[in-house]
This record gives sequence, structure tokens and C-alpha cells, in this order.
Amino acid sequence: MELPKRPKDDRFTVPGKYRELEQSVRQKAASQDIPALIVYAFDHRTSLGPFVMVQNWMIPGAPRALASAMYAAGFHKLRVVMQQWTPNVRPSQARIDGQVPQLLLISSMQIHSARAYELIRDAWTLGDERPLIIAGGAKAIYEPWDFFGLSEDGSVGADVVCTGEEYVLMEFLDRLLDYKLPGEHIRAAFERAREQGVFNDIPGLVFRPDPPRGHPEYLVDTGVQRLVQDLDEFPLPFDALSLFEPPHKRTTLSPEPIPVDQLGKYAKVLAVVTTHGCKFRCPYCPIPAYNQESFRYRSPERIVEEFAGIHSRTGIRYFFGTDDNFFNNRQTVEEVFSAMAKATVNNKPFRDAIIFATEGTEFDVHKNIDLIPLGREAGLRSIWFGIEDLTADLVKKGQSADKTRVVFRELIKHGIAPMPMMMHHDNQPLWSWGSLRGLINQVGFLRKVGAITCQITLLTPSVGSKGFEKPFEDGIVLKKVAGKPVEDYHYDGNRAIATAHPSPLRRQLNVLAGYLAFYNPLNLLRALPRLDPLWKERIFTQIQGMIGVAKSIWNAREWFYDLAVGPIEYHTAPPQPKYPLVTPVVRIQESRVPAMG
Repeated sequence: MELPKRPKDDRFTVPGKYRELEQSVRQKAASQDIPALIVYAFDHRTSLGPFVMVQNWMIPGAPRALASAMYAAGFHKLRVVMQQWTPNVRPSQARIDGQVPQLLLISSMQIHSARAYELIRDAWTLGDERPLIIAGGAKAIYEPWDFFGLSEDGSVGADVVCTGEEYVLMEFLDRLLDYKLPGEHIRAAFERAREQGVFNDIPGLVFRPDPPRGHPEYLVDTGVQRLVQDLDEFPLPFDALSLFEPPHKRTTLSPEPIPVDQLGKYAKVLAVVTTHGCKFRCPYCPIPAYNQESFRYRSPERIVEEFAGIHSRTGIRYFFGTDDNFFNNRQTVEEVFSAMAKATVNNKPFRDAIIFATEGTEFDVHKNIDLIPLGREAGLRSIWFGIEDLTADLVKKGQSADKTRVVFRELIKHGIAPMPMMMHHDNQPLWSWGSLRGLINQVGFLRKVGAITCQITLLTPSVGSKGFEKPFEDGIVLKKVAGKPVEDYHYDGNRAIATAHPSPLRRQLNVLAGYLAFYNPLNLLRALPRLDPLWKERIFTQIQGMIGVAKSIWNAREWFYDLAVGPIEYHTAPPQPKYPLVTPVVRIQESRVPAMG
């Protein structure tokens, strides 16, 4: 299920081409009247773990990036809906300046796919007025076929699935607008252009080759996207932050979006992109293949401009870098930290105005530990570590108990919170005598060496990873529990859906025991006299974690019961594509240039 790699000299787009496409789309869209609705799908059944409250505080990267790209490309009649805030909004009842949206863009992770399908089905109830439906996000990248055939007769589905980043969307819109006649619905232009093979040479698209009547015989797959190597080419989100729908329970849109200077009242954290890529090839992770084994980054100046600009406009000061491994390249880290440390926001230094969190591997942070003081001057306040297993029984990526102790000590000294993420697997006991193999042993060790939080997930087949198929082939992936099918939302890492243990419930209870060993009243009391630079954070996260674990037990009560009573049915083979994918005949062969650098 790993994405295939493009040839090394064809992995990246032509430098500067994204900006050219953006300008071209903007010029074409200027004379059009195309209201567009962006919806970030969210399934509240995935609200498990100690951080359940964060889902309502943070604007994820997908809606921010998509809105930024669309607005910069001239689509100004635009609204952004996040289902965390507005779970009941329906495309069929949404109106933007009194108009039915002509474009519906849905972004979905795998675990939220059921909500994405509901949105598509609802849009189809508009009949001839329904919008052109574009699906994207992580689910679309790896399993695009699931967005088609969403009705019994097979006709309902997305019109096109974007299996790439903003560049793919811009190239698609640029071609599409060439075919749109004045006053014509954009969906009619799409159908005419599709019949002529206009989109066949745009890598990163999947669509049915025929009008949506009945099930498609096959789907057109134009191949793996080319990546924009210089992330500075993507637009800044300043204008897009004025497009978000305020929280409510209605099925319709509000007359106006949240004013940009009020956004900070609803969103406390904004996800941002600083780098993409990771040098490690963990079998359960799809990230290296998605990035074509490359490492991409933004310039320090661009990062400073975005952080400062967002804080000045919205008041948001918490930024979460959705980095795969921020410390992957020392030069990049040092340059970014240096620029941030020298910058100011509203006459305050970054370390006082900005709170920046990111992800990194313990190996790389340990290797660059001398940069920690500089990171604190830059506003770095926490690092989320994918440690997984301290004894490296699951995966070896340079982690160890000794490195953990050294790295955590240095971070705490400078007021930077270590946030380990662990992964419970079949070879790990709940507790072990005289060693760190046991889950409880590792959780206790992490707390003692200063971990501020602890996330524990279960090893779960990750679509797009090279290790995805094996658990299915081994017959250890749950298919039905108590007669109920295991769905996409169960693949959130919080549920025991892939285990060779005779009792999946036992594995589920192990995770609960691990959480209760970290978040409990006794550890809260232990944190009170621990007067280090992270004293307040430690108290807050203990309280937050206890509330989150309690809510998780309640939210997952039906799952626990079903595991207990059974019966349990297992898959005997990996899932197959819903429809065959066919490579199209290419209409145009565009010239390419070698990659940058």
C-alpha cells in the first residue's frame, strides 16, 4: 500500500510554477461568480485519549492550507466549516451570500471518512444544483476509490478526488476554468472537460471516466503527484483566517464568518507547516513514501512572517508545527531558531510572544541537543517525541532510556516540555520485573524523568505504510466485533483492532492501565512540590489528562462492552480497491526540469 516513487528527476514541480498557476487561476476566476464551501470532516466517535479537549481548540493544517490556496487563487466567495465546531452544517442547506455553493471541497482523514461520505450524499440531494464535489486529505491520498459508489445504485460520489497537495488542486482548477463558459455551472464545465481528457495528464487525480450513472466500471488514476519542493511558494494564511464559520449547532451557515480579530476567542492553537519529511523508514508509517523520501522546508523568514502576522491579526500565540521530524536537518533547525530568536512580535521577543510546539525524534534531538537553548529563545515550548518503545522491541530509531533521561533533563532545564508518544504492541507486556519492557514500567520511567504528558496508542495498520498488509495476511485484524463491522473510525490508534492476543479486550485494558498509571490524583500530588520551570504545565496536563481519560472511558463504553461479549471475526486478507484504477491516455506531455539543488 506504499505510494510508488516517481523517478528522482521528476519528483518535484518546476520551481516557481505554483505561483504561476495561482496567478493564472486568479485571473480566470476574477470574472466568474463561483461560491465555494470547504468542509473539514470530523467524526466525534474518535474523541478518545487524554487530549480530547484539544480538538476544539486547534485549527488543523488541512482547512487552513486549503482556504489559503483557494483565497489566494481568487475564490473570495468562500466559507470554511470545521465539523469540530459545527457538526450539523449541511452542504444542501449552506448558502454563501444567498447562493448555493458551486464548489464543495471536503478534506478528510481516514478516521473521519464516514462524515465525509455523509457530506457528499447530502450535497447530492440538491439535484441539478449540486456543487462540483472535490474530495481530498489523507483518506483520499491512499484510498480514493472509497469516495465513489456511495449509494445503492453506485451513482452518488465525489466528482474528483485530489490525491495530492495544493499544486494538484491549482493545476486542476486552471484547466477547468479554461472550459467554463460565462454563467455556466462549474460542474457542467468539469463534465465536458473530463470527456475530452483534459485532466488526464495532471498527476494526483482520481475520477470516474463516465457520467455518474450507476457504478463505474473503473476509475481514472493519473498517478502520484509531483511535490512543490520550496514550501515558500504556498500562500500565507492571513486572508484565509477571516473565512471560518463560528461554532453552532445549526444546519445552515451564519450570515458572516468569524471576524479575523475574533478568531483567537475560538481557536487557541493553529497548525502550521515548517518542514516535511523524515529520514526513518518505520514500517507502520506512510510519511517517507508520501514525501518521495525527500525533506522539504520553509525559509526562516517566511516562518517568522507567518507566526508574527497571525498573532498580530488574531491574537493566537500557540503554534503546532505539523513536522514529520523537525530536527531531521541540523542546518534547517539552526537557521529557523536563529531567525525566530532575533524576531519580535508587537515589540515582544518571540520567546515571550509565541509558544511553538513541534515533533521530533529522540535520536535527532539528542544529536542536536546544543540547539535547545536557542530553541527556547525562539519560542519553542514543547517537543512531541515518537519514542514508541524505550527498549526498541517494536522499532529501532535511536531511542533509549539513557538518551531519554539526557534529552528530557536538558529540555526541562530550559522550560521546554517533553511530550512522549508511546505505542503498545503484542510483544510488550503490561508490566515486567527488573526491566523497562513493560508498558507500566515505561510510563513510570517517563514520568520520573520529567515527561509532561504521555500518549499511548496501539499498533494499528496504517494505510499507505509498507507494513499495512501483513497484519491482514496474518489474520489478526478485527473485521467484526459483536456483529458490528470495524469501520475507518476504529483505526484511530486508540482501539485494539490488530492483535494476535486471544483477548483484544486485554490489550485495550492495558492502554487504559497505562494512562491511569500516568494521569492520576497521586501523580498530581507528586507534581505539586516539583518546582521546576514546567511546574504549571505539569499540574495543568495532569488535570487535563485525568479529565480526558475519564471522558474516553465514557465515549468508548460501547466498544469495551462489544469486545467483552464478542464474538470477534477477523480479516483473512488485506482490503482491496473498491473499483479498478486505470492509467489514462495522456493528452499533453509537459516538459520538465531537474529538481532544485
